[in-house]
Amino acid sequence: MTVQPIDQYNYNKELKGILFDIQRFSVNDGPGIRTNLFFKGCPLRCKWCHNPESYTPGRQLSFQPSACTGCMACVLACTRGVNQVVSEGGRDLLAVDYSRCAACGECLKVCCYDARSIIGREYTVGELKEQILVDQEYYRVKDGEGRTGGVTLTGGEPMSQFPFVERLLDELDGIHVCMETSGFAPEEQFARLLGKVDLFLFDCKATDPEKHRELCGVDNRLIQSNLKFLCDHGADIILRLPLIAGLNDDEAHFKAVAGLLERYPNIRRAEIMAYHNLGVSKADQIGMAGELWDQENTTAEQKEAWLMRFKRLGLTKIKIG
Repeated sequence: MTVQPIDQYNYNKELKGILFDIQRFSVNDGPGIRTNLFFKGCPLRCKWCHNPESYTPGRQLSFQPSACTGCMACVLACTRGVNQVVSEGGRDLLAVDYSRCAACGECLKVCCYDARSIIGREYTVGELKEQILVDQEYYRVKDGEGRTGGVTLTGGEPMSQFPFVERLLDELDGIHVCMETSGFAPEEQFARLLGKVDLFLFDCKATDPEKHRELCGVDNRLIQSNLKFLCDHGADIILRLPLIAGLNDDEAHFKAVAGLLERYPNIRRAEIMAYHNLGVSKADQIGMAGELWDQENTTAEQKEAWLMRFKRLGLTKIKIG
């Protein structure tokens, strides 16, 4: 798939980052009311990914076939041959070759039914700070535990845009900052964020290195090393556990997670994160059909059963996220 990458080091005038969404009034990704910033780019390829549009670092085309009427105006609008007419069963159908797309947006101009969109928007640090400060009054509202809100960096993997993220955090003095991370980034980058990130939402997808490689495309040695580094330096951490029935809910993983919380007392707690299959339809719309693992959404009964299994292992600092 061809995308338009963001090289943050080569902007002569001003550093820029690229996001695929800003979600306001979030209450599930850190304390209080939060503004979630979804950064594009991720080094992992998790088979259950909820946001496959975050994989690539640049802008990309999304096409929703159910909204297309087959007018074929996009075929004439595109000069790169992304949109093509193919015959099937005596009918002319529209085929999309995402690998040719430069995300120029010309086809959007002629699509009357909004079947197309470009995912990804560039921001300067100043522009994104303005978006964050829009919600600043709501950050002061306390939640049921008396905690105030702030901003959460997620994605994708925010560390994949480290130069921009570091500069942004320098501008957010006085605002509580959470970062959801896979932990897959150089240790020196995490070191530079100590004191700038108030709470790390650290993913623990699989504890066995080879299992992690099988499910996420990379082994977890760097991830485990960064978790130890953050814990050794007193970072505030919530361990997030994406659990998928039949993939990573084995007893060895559960015991290893319990061991992590015993070994690192400054991990505040672990949170069980349920699987949903919304990412599958999004993958279909960006040229990734069939690349994600698809199964039924996690049930409330499954989550409760996992919670009880952890508690039988003596783990008390755990909840359903």
